[in-house]
Amino acid sequence: MDPIDVMGAKHVDAIVALERLIRVAQARLVEQVADFYELRLATHAGDRDLALTVAAETAMARGQSPTAGRNLLELAMGLRPMPILRTAFGEGVVSEPVVRAIVRVVRTLDPATITLIDAALAGALAGLTPAQAADLVRELVVSHDVEAAAERERRARADQFVSYWAEPDGVGTLIVHGPAEQLVGIRQSLQAHADRLRARGDDRDRGQIMVNTLFERVTGVETVAGPDIDLSIVLPIEALKGEAAAAKDHIGTTGWSPQAEPKARQAPGRSPAPARNEPGRRRRRSRAPHKCRQPGCSCRIREIDHIRPHRNGGPTTEANGQGLCRMSNLVKELPGWSVHAGSHGEVTWTTPTQHTYTSPPPRPHRRT
Repeated sequence: MDPIDVMGAKHVDAIVALERLIRVAQARLVEQVADFYELRLATHAGDRDLALTVAAETAMARGQSPTAGRNLLELAMGLRPMPILRTAFGEGVVSEPVVRAIVRVVRTLDPATITLIDAALAGALAGLTPAQAADLVRELVVSHDVEAAAERERRARADQFVSYWAEPDGVGTLIVHGPAEQLVGIRQSLQAHADRLRARGDDRDRGQIMVNTLFERVTGVETVAGPDIDLSIVLPIEALKGEAAAAKDHIGTTGWSPQAEPKARQAPGRSPAPARNEPGRRRRRSRAPHKCRQPGCSCRIREIDHIRPHRNGGPTTEANGQGLCRMSNLVKELPGWSVHAGSHGEVTWTTPTQHTYTSPPPRPHRRT
């Protein structure tokens, strides 16, 4: 074998070993989360917020949002009645994405049925991708109870929503969840329309045409005209003077684009005036795409919170205010949780197990 290939083989062997180690560690993590929940359940059986507080504490220990912690807790408890899958995960045979795909399919079943499905997976898990694993489990579920599978599909198809995820540089992701045949039909129609336009000489790429067409069909507004939307601009005074400075334009509650600076300079007499009263500043901050102040959480701010609760004498001031996502604001009010502001803008959260996590002060923004 060529010496280069020999060295390459060693690197690949290391990658394989490390991937297996990662899987084993992830399995141990999931088991710890389930054990933690069951321990709390045994000692706080009447606590209706038990799952949320466990999910939040787990997430904070991992530097994640409460929603991520809740997803991990659901995975951990969904695995409990599946000894075959748990063993395969613990031995590094399957990856976490495969485990998540399987648990997602069986999560609405009763524990006894889940265990039966799990038993049928013996010897069939190695080498499966998440999609292959999900397809296999769906076949097992349908063969076990056709009527129940039809009812689950009915409930799943009723769960429809449209959401939006803001990204840097003036772009975002629109997420649509609904009946598969409708979504496939939308995509195929957009693709066919884009292909026709490109065949006629349209120089936009396929994706651009599809997005532009979707916008036009939904809103009834041509993309060349531009949408009628709320546009807020946050930028330092240097930008208005023509000097180089970072600027951010906020479209509703979406992402931002450096194009704000030239736009602002082209709009004389419309310099951004910051609000002078605390309620005004708080409203503006809640609209801007800043991140939740809970340690580890990167969700967008949805609610403005008193760090020291108003009911306990906390003043309505900027120093006592913080922006939180909805889930973090719920967590903060749970029994055993406390939040304290530091002298330099940092905020420290203390969990029911007395672990502490600190969120650094937000980056300062120049104001006019």
